[in-house]
Amino acid sequence: MAGSRTRGAAARGAKRATAKNNGARNKGTKNNGAKNNGALSSLRLKRPVRVAAKVKALQDDSQRRLGFVRNFLQLPIEADRLTLLQGYLDRLMRSDDATLPPQERELLALVVSVENRCDVCVMSHAVALQRHGLDKSLVDTLTINWRSAALTGRQRALAEFAWRLTARPTEADESYLDLLRRAGLREEQILEAAQIVAIYNANNRFNTVIGLRVNPEAHAAFRKA
Repeated sequence: MAGSRTRGAAARGAKRATAKNNGARNKGTKNNGAKNNGALSSLRLKRPVRVAAKVKALQDDSQRRLGFVRNFLQLPIEADRLTLLQGYLDRLMRSDDATLPPQERELLALVVSVENRCDVCVMSHAVALQRHGLDKSLVDTLTINWRSAALTGRQRALAEFAWRLTARPTEADESYLDLLRRAGLREEQILEAAQIVAIYNANNRFNTVIGLRVNPEAHAAFRKA
């Protein structure tokens, strides 16, 4: 009888210990989740304590244009590298002396980003396309399947070019360029299109592999647009 009581007490003690351990684990999980809520990416890196002047200028520009500082610009990337990369992107996408109009540049970037499933870039370029005058319903279709979108012949050629170079890069040859030539693009415009598709493939892969988080403000703008 005494042995039964002892075994019963031991079992109850074991249950209490298990429940306590589970509670501690659950609490730890909740705490970790709370810590991750403010993370920029999946990398276990701290935000820079000091921000170089040239990076601060990029962050200020982002705040002025978008109303928030993009998470990409807060990553602890060496200042010269970050400014070179962002400077190249800005020259391609925001300069006034580009050979392609802003809408076509954003179309290329969006088709690439959708194919690569880069949520950060899909939201960003979808909002930018609407800002440049493309109809919301058309942009919505592009974020799912560009082939179903009611595109012009030239837009469709640009989308096809972006998709081919993204999905089938090993097959790339002059036939890819001929797609754009037949649509009426000049050689310098084709050169610019190739740069945009190439750099956003690199950007998408970088964002995806480090798990770059979407800014809450960017997500809200995407839903509202």
